[in-house]
Amino acid sequence: MTEKIVEQTFEQPVEQMAGQTVEQPPKKIKPKMKIRLGGIDGAIAQTVIVLLLVLTLFLCMVPVLITIIMSLKLPEDIQGNPIWTLPKTQWAFANYKEAFNVLSGPLLWTLVMDIAVSVTVMLMSCYIAFLFQWYKFKGNKVLFALFILPMLVPNVVLLSPTYLVAYNLGLVGNYWGVILPYLAGNQIASVFMLRVFMGQHPKSLYEAAQLDGANKFNLFVYVCLPLSFPIMMVQGIGIFAAIYNDYLWPQLIFQNDYSKGTIMPYLRSSLQGINQGIQYAMYLVAGIPLIISTAISIKFFVSGDFASGLKM
Repeated sequence: MTEKIVEQTFEQPVEQMAGQTVEQPPKKIKPKMKIRLGGIDGAIAQTVIVLLLVLTLFLCMVPVLITIIMSLKLPEDIQGNPIWTLPKTQWAFANYKEAFNVLSGPLLWTLVMDIAVSVTVMLMSCYIAFLFQWYKFKGNKVLFALFILPMLVPNVVLLSPTYLVAYNLGLVGNYWGVILPYLAGNQIASVFMLRVFMGQHPKSLYEAAQLDGANKFNLFVYVCLPLSFPIMMVQGIGIFAAIYNDYLWPQLIFQNDYSKGTIMPYLRSSLQGINQGIQYAMYLVAGIPLIISTAISIKFFVSGDFASGLKM
């Protein structure tokens, strides 16, 4: 009996499988692509957005393209011809050589001074913001409020008192008359921004470093500074561009000899007696550092590294 039962249990599935057909798995139906026509994500809205962006980019680039075309023209091609026409006689690439020869001295001095001031301002501002944020002492909030109070006063209002201070200290016509006001004037906004940014840093990192024996300077160098580097780069590039484009203050300090000042007053004073093709080339040469600094700042904005403190 036991043998028959075993045989039946093993033979029954085989017989059932022989009489049944194997079912095929259902075929996957690919969903059809549906084009949304309504809403901000619709095809119509996206097409309009793209067209507006292209139009905006074109309008922004038109002055640059015209400047490039004009910088490659000879004087005879500029006179009597529309500004958007290409050179008819030849492409005057020699205009850029002449522009570099005229601007090389002030451009180099401006870059060295500007980079040194921007780096110094960011390091000093970062350390001051570090002390305000992580070391509580009596009058901390009151002192910080007094520190950022000059942000409420427009820079134009402070221009005359600052010039009187520089004049009484004998800094007019001197390089320090340009450097020292830049060092002092860019501290306030930088400290304010860096302190707000440092408030997002995890306090546990600083406490762990203190348990390992780190003093204040080590906390700043090995913890605070690396975490604040992205926002320091963004703020520092903004300071670099502001100093590089400044025209009024260097003109006040170097009233008689613009060759000792920054690039913008010298560029304005050196255009007399130079043909228009070289003038447009000088404009483009003077804008090269700004193009490089803008490209660097866009890298931090696009990657989101400037807000890394908010992601921890």
